Amino acid sequence: MNIFCFSIDGLHNGMIGAYGNTWIQTPTLDTLASQSVLFDRCYAETPDLTAIFDSLWQFKQQKERTVLLTDDNDIFFHAKANDFDKRYRLKPFEDSEPVPSLEETQFFIGFAAALDLFREQKQSAKSCFLWAHLQGFRGRWDFPLSYRERHRGEEDPIPYSGVEIPYIKPPYVKPYLKQQNRIETTIDPDKIQSVMETYSGGVAVLDDALAGLLDFLENDELGKETLFLLFSTRGFSLGEHGRIGADNYLYSENVQLPLFVRFPDGLGATVRIPALFGLSDLACFLNNISDNESPFFNLVREKTEMIHKRLRITGKNDSVIVTPNWFYRRVSGGYKYEECFELYVKPDDRWETNNVADRCPEIIEELTPYFEM
Repeated sequence: MNIFCFSIDGLHNGMIGAYGNTWIQTPTLDTLASQSVLFDRCYAETPDLTAIFDSLWQFKQQKERTVLLTDDNDIFFHAKANDFDKRYRLKPFEDSEPVPSLEETQFFIGFAAALDLFREQKQSAKSCFLWAHLQGFRGRWDFPLSYRERHRGEEDPIPYSGVEIPYIKPPYVKPYLKQQNRIETTIDPDKIQSVMETYSGGVAVLDDALAGLLDFLENDELGKETLFLLFSTRGFSLGEHGRIGADNYLYSENVQLPLFVRFPDGLGATVRIPALFGLSDLACFLNNISDNESPFFNLVREKTEMIHKRLRITGKNDSVIVTPNWFYRRVSGGYKYEECFELYVKPDDRWETNNVADRCPEIIEELTPYFEM
């Protein structure tokens, strides 16, 4: 069996129809979802991309030919990238203006290049493992203006037209100033809407660009014998918790990720996995791809309900313990930060809007020791 992994940085799972979005049309992703196992609670254990790939690339290479394609220099020169038989660098988008058409976008070029490379490598090998990674939404935004306008209402603000990743956050304000309302700490809703329109246009670009690859998986003989994975390595802040941009604060918009796993024989199609799953678990799955009794396959076949009782997510200034029922975030003390604890009910409070830490001291006491393990 061939394996085709496609990772995209910055893809927010709340912007995908299969994960609950209702206003962005994503027919290709919807079709892929209907053919795949979907993981509802997949998390990145860190927002550090280098560390993410340290864990993702722990698997043993079991295929005759292994290939890496990426437009991200940090990934191309990653220490473990040398383990691939061949590496190809895709030129990143560097222009100062959005491109005029879908075919010129980085998503379209990336999917087409990966598919061509996959076909090419398979001609000289019995089996092929290809990993393609795009900077995606954490790279420069080349989305055509027509796509940026696609989801704009008549009275909505003009979509963000730049190519640099937008980054907006309220200024740091000491708690007592917030309490006295001496400074505004929220982002203008029009700014959020403007960026949201452009981001949603980028999701539509991704969806349209993916169509050719999905057609290959459905109709080509090579595609019919290929395991395909599509997932994000990190999310993106779209106004949640007062921020817009590619920041690394440990909230679900940044660390809870979409994960599609499409088996060539249709195994698990339409199955949704509610169990906790870490990106590093993918390495274990790929390392044991022939073991039908592995924890991963037991989840897919619904022979087991979980492989983790909890996950730990570690950032620069904050850390999280996530369980089936709780999302417990601790912010370390230090410059510009005051040590604090936040607790959210899961899965009900999807985007961590209702902090219940002061009402659940027993949960705080129970989970705190796991930060030190």
